[in-house]
Amino acid sequence: MPDDSILRTHKPAPRCRPRPGESLWSVRRDHVTWSAELFFRGEGVGWEAQILRDGDLSFARTFILRDVAVGWAKNERDRLESENPFE
Repeated sequence: MPDDSILRTHKPAPRCRPRPGESLWSVRRDHVTWSAELFFRGEGVGWEAQILRDGDLSFARTFILRDVAVGWAKNERDRLESENPFE
């Protein structure tokens, strides 16, 4: 029979804690809070800009350069603040 003592003493690895993103902006429109966060994903991957709707991921894009990611997020905020957003 297999030795079950190994299974009884096994402890699962601790859960990874998500790294907080850098908050870029937050806008309230039509009872919904939209916000943008920036994450560095590492060399070779670059920067990820996320657009959140009430704290949940709505959409995201990855960029090699940080300045381009910040500019894209700013353009999304400007579009959201315009008369007809996301058209």
